[in-house]
Amino acid sequence: MAMASIDENKQKWGTAYDWPQAGDEWSEWWGSPRAQWEGCLFPRVFPFLGGRILEIAPGHGRWTQFLQAHCTSLIGIDLAPSCVEQCKQRFREHANLEFKVNNGLMLPMVDNASIDFAFSFDSLVHAESDAVSSYVSELARVLKPGRAAFIHHSNLGAIRRSLWDKVKRRMSGIPFGRHWRASSMSADEMRKFAERSGMSCLQQELVPWGNGWPMLIDCMSTIINRPGKECVVIENHRFMEEAAAIKRISS
Repeated sequence: MAMASIDENKQKWGTAYDWPQAGDEWSEWWGSPRAQWEGCLFPRVFPFLGGRILEIAPGHGRWTQFLQAHCTSLIGIDLAPSCVEQCKQRFREHANLEFKVNNGLMLPMVDNASIDFAFSFDSLVHAESDAVSSYVSELARVLKPGRAAFIHHSNLGAIRRSLWDKVKRRMSGIPFGRHWRASSMSADEMRKFAERSGMSCLQQELVPWGNGWPMLIDCMSTIINRPGKECVVIENHRFMEEAAAIKRISS
């Protein structure tokens, strides 16, 4: 069963959530957004940075602040008008950055074959397969040939309900949840979307999320706008240990 519609995501992130630290609160496991960017994200995306960057669902600019140092220009697209306004204010002195509101599905404000790198982290994990499928089709249109996208999305759809119930019973008393992950998305679905759009997944890294959480409910997919590439799938069960190490070192 689908978890959250586009309208529900728009309402939650646009009005219901109060953004107490402008999104920085979600980097606590790494210590800070800068520690998470430099220790976790930059090592995974640095080969692709540069040129014109598209950021899908930037929120209040948690990753935009680091991406802007590695681009000639950047366009951030979010379905929540309040997030777009926050980014416009936060980065108002950066003339090469622009932010637009979309419908959670399409990217009509982005020209064909105009993007060198597309990025989305800690946002599309809440998007169901219909929205992700639409975004992937749009990426095939807006990415330059041979250029890449790094998309963090849900893998909850790969978790069998029977296994889920077994783990919940075993871990009773430990505070955890599904982290508002989309139940219809998985790594397999992302590969299908990419191939159907004439692209390829170069790599998928399956990871857990949160303390005391053993299941690989998230996926980071690196997609290239070129068909026929074989995908390397990595199961990184120590992702949160990596986060703890980054927090310890950065402190």
